[in-house]
Amino acid sequence: MTRVATLVPTLLLTGLIALGCRSAPSASKPAPTATALAASAWKRIEPGVGSIRVIAIDPRVNTTVYAATSEGVMKSLDGGTTWKRTGTLKVHDTRAFAIDPQAPDTLYAGSANAIISKSTDGGATWRALDVPTAKIVPVRAIVVDPKDSQTVYAAVPRSGVLKTTDGGMTWNPFVEGLTELDVRALAVDPSAPATVYAGTNGKGFFKTTDGGRSWQASNTGLTNYVLRTIAIDPKSPQTVYVGTSGFGVFKSTDGGATWKDAATGLSSKVVAIIAIDPLSPNILYAGAAGGALEKSADGGGHWKSIKPKTRRQIWTVTFDPKESRTVYVGTAGDGIFKTTTGAEG
Repeated sequence: MTRVATLVPTLLLTGLIALGCRSAPSASKPAPTATALAASAWKRIEPGVGSIRVIAIDPRVNTTVYAATSEGVMKSLDGGTTWKRTGTLKVHDTRAFAIDPQAPDTLYAGSANAIISKSTDGGATWRALDVPTAKIVPVRAIVVDPKDSQTVYAAVPRSGVLKTTDGGMTWNPFVEGLTELDVRALAVDPSAPATVYAGTNGKGFFKTTDGGRSWQASNTGLTNYVLRTIAIDPKSPQTVYVGTSGFGVFKSTDGGATWKDAATGLSSKVVAIIAIDPLSPNILYAGAAGGALEKSADGGGHWKSIKPKTRRQIWTVTFDPKESRTVYVGTAGDGIFKTTTGAEG
């Protein structure tokens, strides 16, 4: 009995010491940063091709996604999970792309050597259009009039802005007043399609209100005239954003008449693309060099990094038109990244 009585307190003491050791807090891991959480919200989806210049989504069926790439136009029917090359284009290196919003099976693709091709069957077949351009420059942008499928504009260096009013059968230059023919970006006002904006490589922002018959420069407030992208607020078309080569983002609330700096917090001031959330237009994404991807939730007032895990140039950002927390990002050689959470982690 004496031996047992002696062992009991000893065992209890040993157990308490062991419990004390187990309950000692271990060194906690630092909480992930907001940037790390944002990066984890992106999934890389690989169409198996090179640079992704444009991503476009069918406005009727949001799981149908097109990617204009350096190796042709790719198409996905399942939101980017699987991809197939569309019908053979005359030139694979595609720099510009547009879907007709009224007839989404009608597509336009612009190549690296100024060829514009058209498909009327969702990319199954393509035919090259007769476009009067020098064949040594890339098509920079294509936009379709949202209310008139027959009217299409194309930006082609040396030719300025080309326009067709018969669905691509014939094209003519519309350059009166356009003092810089190296046009890098185009946008059509969705509420007044005769109003078109052009961003140039060196002379800034131009505007027409008569469908391109005459253009006027409108640079008041801009401190950089090398423009790379234009985005129009779909719910308030007088609000326009431009991305510049070295000075970030500028914003206009009067249809381009005046501009104010909207680059606070941008990590890169070389902005290749600006995209606006179609359902919540105060939310903007800006893609730039070095894999920089920034998000603003206050109409360009402030920006924060939400970059996916890439260091490659971001060429394009596209919102799902029906579920805008789903966003696609195209890069220069690192495929496509997709988030379904608005990149909030």
